[in-house]
Amino acid sequence: MSSLACQLVAALLAATTVPVGQWTIHSDRQEDPLAHLAQRLLPSAQAELERTLGLTLNGRATVVLCGSAERFRQATPGVDHRHTLGVAYPARRAIFVNCEAIAAQPFEPLNITLRHEITHLLIGEAERAGRQSVPLWFNEGVAVWTSGKLPRYDVRRYRRAVASGALRPLDQLAKAFPLHPEQRGIAYEQSESVVRYLVKHHGHDVVRRILRRVAEGQRFDAAMHEATGTNVAALERAWRAAEEPLFPWLSWLLNTFTLFSAMSVLALFSFWVYWRRRRRKLQEWEMEESYYGGEGVPWQ
Repeated sequence: MSSLACQLVAALLAATTVPVGQWTIHSDRQEDPLAHLAQRLLPSAQAELERTLGLTLNGRATVVLCGSAERFRQATPGVDHRHTLGVAYPARRAIFVNCEAIAAQPFEPLNITLRHEITHLLIGEAERAGRQSVPLWFNEGVAVWTSGKLPRYDVRRYRRAVASGALRPLDQLAKAFPLHPEQRGIAYEQSESVVRYLVKHHGHDVVRRILRRVAEGQRFDAAMHEATGTNVAALERAWRAAEEPLFPWLSWLLNTFTLFSAMSVLALFSFWVYWRRRRRKLQEWEMEESYYGGEGVPWQ
């Protein structure tokens, strides 16, 4: 951690400090409602995630609630802060939260963010115990699976990537995700989709079985094979076959056009039909005038 970040953390530690179970919550804002909300959410979230993952948080952990986006950025150097609400450091059992980004709709984003980052801390316990690592796509996929998606999460970009065959191979997502925000979002969605496929076809406890073997010292590929009877390559092939839409072009269209753009296209099409009909009618009138010598249609 940089000296600037250390100074910032020291300043936060000197601010409001509240112990809750195994957690210590630090906030740089006095009487912060988010701090009270975090006190209420942390114990139950930890207990539920430990049951789901079959792991235990060892030792004390820290949640630092950064009151401003700038303080959050300074406290978490080297992180892509675009659209980032929280960052976990499993080696230090520490979570940093961007309260400025969360404050607009505090409950659900904070609940999801804390659960997501606690999941990373618990997976870190398994990696530390077994001296092994899990691929990033599995780590992030499990974190999204256990925590959920933020309100108004838009999956259409992911669906377009699926329909156009633009998803990255899993081995390209094992160490790092793309830096571009849109591609990064697709990588998160893809990772969760693979984990959900695992759970659907190998049981709700498959993630727990894999992580238990990693904690025992097995490499991830071996842990995957022993827990599921398949390897990552075979899993990816089966998942892709299940994920691909029956009509890719239709899926791409449905996920490309919003309601507004669809209405705009419909309006343009309606105008084109109107213009064609009016032009045809004018041509008919011109032919009638020519036939009757320009005197119009006689009464009968």
